[in-house]
Amino acid sequence: MDERFAKYVLSGEKAEPLGDGYYIIQSENGYRFGSDAVALAHYASGFAHRNSRVFDLCSGCGIIGIMLAIDCGCAVDGAEIDGTLCDMSVRSCALNSLDGVRFVNADIKNADMFAAAGYDLVVCNPPYYKVDSKPSTVAPQANSELTVTLSDVVATAKRLLKVSGALCMVHISSRLDEVLMECSRNGLAPKELIVNPNGKTFMLRAVRGGKQGMTVKVEEFK
Repeated sequence: MDERFAKYVLSGEKAEPLGDGYYIIQSENGYRFGSDAVALAHYASGFAHRNSRVFDLCSGCGIIGIMLAIDCGCAVDGAEIDGTLCDMSVRSCALNSLDGVRFVNADIKNADMFAAAGYDLVVCNPPYYKVDSKPSTVAPQANSELTVTLSDVVATAKRLLKVSGALCMVHISSRLDEVLMECSRNGLAPKELIVNPNGKTFMLRAVRGGKQGMTVKVEEFK
């Protein structure tokens, strides 16, 4: 194993290539990020630049925030309640020498350590399923709302965002009505909805203090 990998990659983990010499650490057999997270990172990169401050809610192993930092050169903070996943994200940052990215092991409902109205962009790939659904046996907190709900996510995004800042999130289509309702309740105006052609998932951009008016597209997630 490359000496650099040996320093940061633990037993039972792999350093997956992201291109251009960058890597992300994730479990070989445990919870692994999916294509929705990658698609969200690609989508959100269109709204971030070098001077942006970005917050990655429910950051998992850090894939979305790390991809944004690599692609856009932006500063990224993130919070993940699962200590094992958060530790992977911290080591991925060290492996890639990403000094402007900081992940902390924290409950987003207690995110007072981060500046209110301090971020231009908030990204989130939240747990998709309600707590009364059958949790996944692998990292159930990442799949079901056992520790954080949709309401928590949107309310925290509102607190973190500057006026005119945007929340970009991915979710399952069966909960689209709830997502739109929570955004409107928290003063985040839905501006763009992208529906996956398979009809199962969507990405949404909602702007704090934005005007009414939303475009809807059907596009393949990339």
